[in-house]
Amino acid sequence: MSISTTSLSVKLNSTSSLLLERARIISLNLKPNPSSLSQIIRNLTSIKLDLDQLQLEHGLDQDQKGKLIDDGSEVGKGEIEELCERYDKLLEMLSEDELGKAKVNELRREERRSPLPPIPTPSPKPIPSPIQTPTSAEVPSLHIEPPTPGIQKNDLKPFKDYPDEYDLDEEERAAGMNHNEMLDHQQMMMNDQDERLNLLSNSIGRQNDLSVQIGSELDIHHQLLEDTDHAMDRTAHNLNRAKRRLDKVAGEARQYGSTITIVVLIFILLILIIVFKT
Repeated sequence: MSISTTSLSVKLNSTSSLLLERARIISLNLKPNPSSLSQIIRNLTSIKLDLDQLQLEHGLDQDQKGKLIDDGSEVGKGEIEELCERYDKLLEMLSEDELGKAKVNELRREERRSPLPPIPTPSPKPIPSPIQTPTSAEVPSLHIEPPTPGIQKNDLKPFKDYPDEYDLDEEERAAGMNHNEMLDHQQMMMNDQDERLNLLSNSIGRQNDLSVQIGSELDIHHQLLEDTDHAMDRTAHNLNRAKRRLDKVAGEARQYGSTITIVVLIFILLILIIVFKT
C-alpha cells in the first residue's frame, strides 16, 4: 500500500495548526487543553510511520528500477526531502513546549539507507592441466535479493480518539489547494482564533470587574447589617431599662396607695370647708 504525499502534506498542515494554536494559548498565559498534546503526539507518530514507509518504498524502487514510483506517478526526491524538513520543523516547535520536550527524541526519524547490492567475488581461474578432463556441469550463479518486509509499516496505524480528525471532505478540499493557499487558509484560521481569544479575554476581564464590584457591594451590605444589629441591641437595652423603671413605680404605687388616697381626700375636704365658710 503506497503512501500519498498529498495526505502527508495535509497531516503536516493540520499538525502545524494544532502546534501554533497551542503555542498561542500558552503565550496568552492560558491553560491549554490537556488532550491537545496527546493529539499532536499521535499525529506526529502517524506522520513518522508514513515518512519511514515512503522512504522504504523509495529505496526499494530505486534499487530495482532506478526511479521513484508512488501510486503509478513519479515522485521527486526533493518532494520527499521537503516533507521530511517540514516534519523536523514541527519537532523543533514541539521541543519549545515544556511538556512535549520529552517526546521529541522518540519521534525523531531514523536515517534509512537503501540496501547495497551484493559485491560479486571474482572466481579463481582454473590452473591449466596437461591432462584433458571432461568439463563438469556449470555451477548456477546465486543472486541474493534483499528480504522483503512481511508487514508494511503503514498498516500499523495508531489508535485515534477522534475518528473524524482527517475526514474525506477536508482532505479533498486541501488537495485542491497549493502550498500558498494552504498557508493563507491557516493564517486566516489563526486570525479568527486570535479574535475569538481576544473576545474571550475581554469577557473574562469584564466578569472579573463585575465580581469585584459585587463583592464590594456585599461588603457594604454586610456592614449595614452589622450597624442595624448594634442599633437593635441598644434599643432593646433601653426598653429593658424603661420597663424596670415602670415596674418600680408601679410597685411603689401599690405599696403607698392607701396613704396617698387618705392625703388626697383630706386635701379635698379642707378645700370644701374653706369654700363653704366663705
